[in-house]
Amino acid sequence: MNLTADTTSPAETPPGNTGRIVVKVLDAHNCTGDLGIALFNEKHGFPGEVEHAFRKGGLHEIGDSNFYVFEEVPYGIYAVSVIHDESCCGQLHKNCFGIPKEGVGTSNNPHFFFGPPSFDSASFELKSEEVEIEVHLKYLCS
Repeated sequence: MNLTADTTSPAETPPGNTGRIVVKVLDAHNCTGDLGIALFNEKHGFPGEVEHAFRKGGLHEIGDSNFYVFEEVPYGIYAVSVIHDESCCGQLHKNCFGIPKEGVGTSNNPHFFFGPPSFDSASFELKSEEVEIEVHLKYLCS
């Protein structure tokens, strides 16, 4: 995941129709590496193809609870995906079966067994000045 900051210009959205999405990331196994956070506004590419994300961001310091804020986001339906990039290489490591070797999580924390969660299971609506979501990281390969 590319860990670039949220750089969308406020002029791109009409005033009064935007809010903040506060992402709280929990359950990191350690403080090593980065957290990559992607905000999607459509199913295409969710959760792992971050080049299709509406916005991307990240945190370079990891603690017990971690906050990232997407500012001036137009009201609508969104889903968030998070990776714990322990090696700081900018991408998610997977085993030979495609199962992530690093921590992953999505908004709504849906259960998933055979493949990644769907956009619908992770989606939420931004329709007020602020919404806070919690993403609990899961480590599928230990």
